[in-house]
Amino acid sequence: MLLLLVAAGVIGYFATNRGKDLLPTLENVSMSTGNITPDSLKAQIRVQLRNHVPLTMTVDSFRYVTYIDGTAISRGAKDRPTTVESSGVSTLSIPVNMDLSKVAHKIKTIQRDCVDVAITMDAYAHLPLLGTERIPIRASKRIYVPKLPHFEIADIDVTHLGLKNGSATITIKVTNYNPFPFTVKNVAYDFRISDDMQVKGMETKDVSFRKRGTQLMPIHVKFEPKALPKVAFKTLFKAKKTPYTLTGTITVAAGKQNPKDSKVKFQSSGSIQDLKNIPK
Repeated sequence: MLLLLVAAGVIGYFATNRGKDLLPTLENVSMSTGNITPDSLKAQIRVQLRNHVPLTMTVDSFRYVTYIDGTAISRGAKDRPTTVESSGVSTLSIPVNMDLSKVAHKIKTIQRDCVDVAITMDAYAHLPLLGTERIPIRASKRIYVPKLPHFEIADIDVTHLGLKNGSATITIKVTNYNPFPFTVKNVAYDFRISDDMQVKGMETKDVSFRKRGTQLMPIHVKFEPKALPKVAFKTLFKAKKTPYTLTGTITVAAGKQNPKDSKVKFQSSGSIQDLKNIPK
């Protein structure tokens, strides 16, 4: 009896292409993307396997690698067994988190808004009498990756500077690369002139920007009266030797493509003389 079972196993092994014809076959692979930001991408890979034999099989484990435009950015594995039902189709769901910061430079420099996301996966199924066999799986999808708007200081105009009051207008050049508008919720700034004056503030008025274009956004700064005499003196007589620094953070409101608020920093530095020479 034992010899008959062994003989049947050997015959079955060679009759089924060394057992490979008994393996579950790939019915369909789909990739659905969830939250996409300039820094991360969440996706769900759904793999449908068809079992051709009237026996329940087990996918022991699988390993996967995800790529963006040919660059590997994440790897993962699942070691818990997954059951493939007999004579039917079973679906494996695989959550994938991709860290786009690893390819941030590539995404910024490519001359398009879409990237190719691919996944290669090897699943290992256990066959009765034949042991473990590998099932290769491949899938790819072209997705849109939003880019954060670009902010730069276009002008710092000291509109008034006297002994009792003073003000400046900071003009920020805003470039939107995306095919949808966005809104700036607030702008926080820290403006310093030498060690004589520091002005911190925040503008909280929502400002909307149209899709794909460049616009200017003015920020109004009020100087502290007690520091104005020293600043006015240095502006007149020591402009080249008196430094200024401007730092800040712009909050971009959450929207359809960015599930949460994003913060973008900006900065500028130089001398008071430079402020007079910034192109208007």
